[in-house]
Amino acid sequence: MKKKILFVTQYLHTGGIEKSLLTLLSEIDYKQYEVDLLLFDYSGALFRMIPPEVKVLPPLFQEFSTPLLHAVPELIKKRHYQILVGKILAAFLAKFSPGIGTGLRWSIYRLILKKPKKHYDVAISFIDFFCNYYVTEKVSADKKIVYNHMDYAYSQEQGWPCPKLERKSFFKSDYVVTVAETSLDSLMRFFPEFSNKMHVIHNRVSPHTVRSLAKEQGVFEDSRNHFKIVTVARLVEEKGVLMALRACKILVDQGLNIKWFLIGNGPLYSKLISLTKELKIEEHFILLGEKDNPYPFMQASDVYVQPSKTEAHCVAVEEAMALWRPIVVTNIPAFQHQVIHEETGILVDADHEGIARGIKQLMQSETLRERLTHNLLHSRERNKEELAKFYQLVGG
Repeated sequence: MKKKILFVTQYLHTGGIEKSLLTLLSEIDYKQYEVDLLLFDYSGALFRMIPPEVKVLPPLFQEFSTPLLHAVPELIKKRHYQILVGKILAAFLAKFSPGIGTGLRWSIYRLILKKPKKHYDVAISFIDFFCNYYVTEKVSADKKIVYNHMDYAYSQEQGWPCPKLERKSFFKSDYVVTVAETSLDSLMRFFPEFSNKMHVIHNRVSPHTVRSLAKEQGVFEDSRNHFKIVTVARLVEEKGVLMALRACKILVDQGLNIKWFLIGNGPLYSKLISLTKELKIEEHFILLGEKDNPYPFMQASDVYVQPSKTEAHCVAVEEAMALWRPIVVTNIPAFQHQVIHEETGILVDADHEGIARGIKQLMQSETLRERLTHNLLHSRERNKEELAKFYQLVGG
């Protein structure tokens, strides 16, 4: 008899959490497990990468990630007035505190989101906030697992979480999985009463899949004579993309022949475009938008840079390492666990000057770049260990 597992997540955009989930789904033993996937909405470029063995359930709320102005006519058309009121009030209150917006939205969503008809052996929320609340409150299952993908202390400083709801969902869950030791420490400081439920399972990528998808040629045909830098990130403040832009300005002003390609989308897109023009670096700092397959660009880079201000366990860095690229990352706790300084990458001060120095160091030392690549070629892959941890929690 196969165990019935339900995974719940928001959508399948090209973010690290989504890629980590798809890696897990691609490796599950479907002779032992029957897997359903429940999404809040069907948006995202990675939807086509769901393994055929997975049964995709109808979406909970198709306008979940739709921007408010676009969602209003659809919600009126469908007469989903409660959801409409919730989105409007949450958007207004989030300007003062995102945590208030989170709590208010859930107080409405919980009244209208339907429960799955099926009973499961294991129900897993793969992302923070609403999915955690939904699984612990709405899903019928013998065992419930919720995930944490953030540095809770940093998130609390920004006002995103709603600790009351987190505490309630952790109380109702059997296990709380976080994706890095630093995130575990942060979570335990805020919720020590649930420390016995907490486990670390690192975000993973499939090196074989990444390398296979990276084989496309000719992505930088017009930039052969430039030193090519690539960053893959959501365009939000915490990913450090504004620091990246100012680091690019420093390097250009020093006369270095670079092109920095930023792959991703998000609320800072328009601001970044304006700043490239204002700083006169639009020929050097190039926004490529979201790519469902960023790997050929990463593979063709001379250096990969992740300028984040905060991370839990960064999937994009794991992907760059799987492609054996020389890497520059900010010296934050998460990257201190992922990257060994001057062995598998370069750790730099988390500001635009530090990022520029790290890139320049690699530009000027082919020997260092070759050493980093050589070390990555011979590094150990952890995928089997992390999958074993997952099986231990779900049972089987």
